[in-house]
Amino acid sequence: MNIRKILPFVFASALFFNVACSNDDETAATAITYENGILISNEGGFTSPTSEVSFLSNNWGNVYNGIYASNNNNEVLGKVFQTIGFSGNYAYLVCNIPNKIEIVNRYSFKKVSTVTSNLDNPRYIAFSGAQYYVTNNDYASVHKLNVYNSDNSFVKSISFDRAAEKVVEASGSIVVQTDGVTYAPGEVATGYTITIVKPSTNVVDKTVTLPSNGIIRDLVSYNGNAYALASDNTNSYIYKINTADGTATTTTLTAIPQAQKLRISNNTLYFSTGDNKVYRMALGSTTIPTTPLFTAPTGTLYGIDVIDSNIYVSTTNFTSDSKINIYNANTGALLKTFTAGISTNGFYKN
Repeated sequence: MNIRKILPFVFASALFFNVACSNDDETAATAITYENGILISNEGGFTSPTSEVSFLSNNWGNVYNGIYASNNNNEVLGKVFQTIGFSGNYAYLVCNIPNKIEIVNRYSFKKVSTVTSNLDNPRYIAFSGAQYYVTNNDYASVHKLNVYNSDNSFVKSISFDRAAEKVVEASGSIVVQTDGVTYAPGEVATGYTITIVKPSTNVVDKTVTLPSNGIIRDLVSYNGNAYALASDNTNSYIYKINTADGTATTTTLTAIPQAQKLRISNNTLYFSTGDNKVYRMALGSTTIPTTPLFTAPTGTLYGIDVIDSNIYVSTTNFTSDSKINIYNANTGALLKTFTAGISTNGFYKN
């Protein structure tokens, strides 16, 4: 054996091995930053701690699942992860069970704080100035809006008679869905009120009573106005709420029953129905669409959002990974399909 001929190959192999390991280590050590993409909230199961967050890169080339655990020492997020809210560089992860809000850096997803004070089945979150507002609703005796300072100190609770569901900020006011659906026994309309709270005083300023049509399903904010969606088995209704005077104007979606979710983007309304149809119509138009833009796949249409002229839709069976479809918001063409976590309920541009 000629050792002089073998040594160069040994050294070359060792050098290659070291370079390869170094590159792997650098890749592993370089943290993924979750900006310029879409955060996806996965509610998880009601009886098992499977809540999580996924991230989809802007070019749709990469999907990273389980980013909360992977950036926080495999910590479990919870069982019922309700929604994500943003304030500055922070994302607020509202967890219905076990009654907490995890605050993370929205780009590194490292946890910076946990809020538990006075939470009882937290649902949704909105921000105004140096305060944030969280609805709490157990569909029985707890129906309240919690107010917190930006340092996470608790300010007060505002209680309501029947519900405290969606909450949005519109023209400097906090707007709360204080009626809607009760789930026991079955789907029953609890009433027709939307409540306006003034952040300057944190007291109820106005109560808007909508027409007694169907059940209030959703509440969103767009260009300084709040929009509520209600529906029954015959028609659906969109109410534009003026927070200054407490008035509401009605758009009746004739012959479109059971509208469930409402989104507004680029002066266009998008809404889904109980049979997974998704419609679009111009904001302010009186021409009601007669055919859907598209129909989502079989399963419960659970999450929908419109981001950068694309519609993100999740369908789920609540026990396995959700199917995510992305459609063109103008044509309804299917652009991409992938899977995320269990019970995907929302999409957020980051």
